[in-house]
Amino acid sequence: MQKLSYHEYRLPIIEALGSFGLMDTGTTEPMSIRGVDMETGKRGHYVVKFRHANRMTIKSSCRELLGAWMAIELDINAVEPVLVNVSKEFVNTIIGQYGYQSALKSIGINFGSVYVDGLIQIPVTKFSWDDDLLTQAKMIFMFDMFIANADRGAGKPNVLYNGDSLMVFDHELAYSFVNMLPFLRNKTPWIFSNLEKEMYERHYFYSILRGIEHNFMQQVELLQRFDDDFWQKVMKWVPKDWQTEELKDIRSHLDMIIDNKNRFSEELTKILLV
Repeated sequence: MQKLSYHEYRLPIIEALGSFGLMDTGTTEPMSIRGVDMETGKRGHYVVKFRHANRMTIKSSCRELLGAWMAIELDINAVEPVLVNVSKEFVNTIIGQYGYQSALKSIGINFGSVYVDGLIQIPVTKFSWDDDLLTQAKMIFMFDMFIANADRGAGKPNVLYNGDSLMVFDHELAYSFVNMLPFLRNKTPWIFSNLEKEMYERHYFYSILRGIEHNFMQQVELLQRFDDDFWQKVMKWVPKDWQTEELKDIRSHLDMIIDNKNRFSEELTKILLV
């Protein structure tokens, strides 16, 4: 899977051709579709999240894109992002189906991802958390604390398993600090306050990692990958009408954590030892 930082990176634009119907789960009503890459002509199976579906906006579509890019940059197994062009012709093929109204209001460019088959929910019982899976869980936990993602909780993990590795998806609610008035935000986001306590205690991997002394230095060092070059690529590939002031706000907040990454690592260790 290509990282955004790769010189040859390309964000595919997929023309939606037909629908397999709404996915079984998902508040945002994701739809499984057939589509064709408008540059290569290659056809494939994708998932689209209409930008005017429940809980989706241009801003949340941008967060989805940024969240997937950042996860992949950290070598986390994540859905491969694409842009999906929804045309009137496509919308006409799903008249009367669930998702039609959302699609009708979302003609144009929407966030999507390559469909991945063979993924399952992590079994609740009789599941072996070997060292490799624990390392993956540790990285995902660090990532979610970094991007303030409160949407990977015990009731809605937004992480699946393919028999070897974990895969993350759904980042429309990440960067949750942008929804707070500036004077209410944690002024030192690399140190967890009561504002973040509920977020990390509800995280899907908190109970799995808790009680074990973890050193996060190796993980947080990778945050330096989000440098000027990375953000230049972000601005190159994010659709122009998705580029709101929120992107600058997100970068400023994350830069503060990176500048204090050693303390951030110590805080991650501390909250899991409670």
